[in-house]
Amino acid sequence: MKRGFGVVLLIVAVSLAGAANGWAQGANKLPLEKAVISGDMAKRVLTRTQISADIAQQIVNACVDLAKASNGTLSVFVLAPDGEIVASHRMDGQNTINTRTGYKKAQTALMLRIPTHQAVNQFGTLDAKIIRLSLDMYLVAGGLPIVVDDQMIGAIGVGGAGGVKGPDGSNFGDEQVANYALTKVLGPQPPITANQPADPLGQNAGQGRGGAGGGAAAPAGGGGGGRGGRGGAAQ
Repeated sequence: MKRGFGVVLLIVAVSLAGAANGWAQGANKLPLEKAVISGDMAKRVLTRTQISADIAQQIVNACVDLAKASNGTLSVFVLAPDGEIVASHRMDGQNTINTRTGYKKAQTALMLRIPTHQAVNQFGTLDAKIIRLSLDMYLVAGGLPIVVDDQMIGAIGVGGAGGVKGPDGSNFGDEQVANYALTKVLGPQPPITANQPADPLGQNAGQGRGGAGGGAAAPAGGGGGGRGGRGGAAQ
């Protein structure tokens, strides 16, 4: 009887581990209630739509583990909707600008509620960038809002990704690392934003401005879309 009971426990443990691995691979969508704070902690801060510390740390760990697998380096921050840091990590090989830009990307994604790469496309002209300097926005790819069940529960910013490779061996920039980590922990994510040609003089102002955050209406077929590849050098 004892041996049989032990076998049953082993089967249950293996099943649970398999379920956990299913979540870890990003094949399934993590429900909102499992991604946010709950119970007494939610009552204490009077909110139920803030990313939990455990989930935030899993996202940070996914970024760090990916970088370590290829002897790469990066800085990563996960912020709560109120802008406070929930989890972060600065790996060896990072300098001040890598850390600060990772943090600023998370702040900017939080403020705009869109990927910072989409903001690069949306505010592509020089005047559009200048008037946002006073808002302390950092318009460089690598920041993503963290959205579960249409609720923004936080934001992630990655800076200084160097030598990081994806599971397929391709080079990963800041935004791709962030998207990979969110997919691994939370499940499928929107596609990353496509690059658009730089237009510093505003000759094509208003074109390709999609998504939230205002700006001129896009012509038919325009639009920032979802989340895209790298939008300039990683910082």
